[in-house]
This record gives sequence, structure tokens and C-alpha cells, in this order.
Amino acid sequence: MFRFLAAALALAGAAGPALARSGDPADPGAAVRPLAHRSTLAARAASAPPETAPGDWRAANARVHAVGGWRVYLKQAHAPEPAAAASVPGGAR
Repeated sequence: MFRFLAAALALAGAAGPALARSGDPADPGAAVRPLAHRSTLAARAASAPPETAPGDWRAANARVHAVGGWRVYLKQAHAPEPAAAASVPGGAR
């Protein structure tokens, strides 16, 4: 226990001068690091273009009607994923 406490105090002492150099946080003129932004979406591949042209809404409506309407899409959205149902012991009921 004593060794741990001694090591913690030694680390705190070593970090002390670094913290003191950072300046007073209440000082509006204190130097700060420049803000750097990295987008989480930058490495993501672009999604595929839609199947229909933007002005081809009649074809999109006909496809939704052929599938069974918006209620079918709603049921699909609320259905469990096949992998999730297979991982349940005893299978999905």
C-alpha cells in the first residue's frame, strides 16, 4: 500500500510542473491548444445512390404498393434481426 501511495505522489509531483505551465484557466488571454476536429464519418464509404431518379415518384409509389404498402415496411422495421433471433437460447418464440 505504501509503495502505491509513494508512486502516486511521485507521478503527481511530476505532473505538477506541466499543469502549472498550462496557465490560469480563468485568464482569457492564456494560450490554448488549437481546436482540431476529426469527423467520425470521414472514413465511411458513401451510400449507394437511390434506385429511382428523384423525379420518378410514380415508380417508387408503385413499388411500395406492389410490396404491400407502408405497413409491410413498418413490420420489417420492428422485426428482430435474424442473427439476434438465432442467438436466443431455444430460438425465437
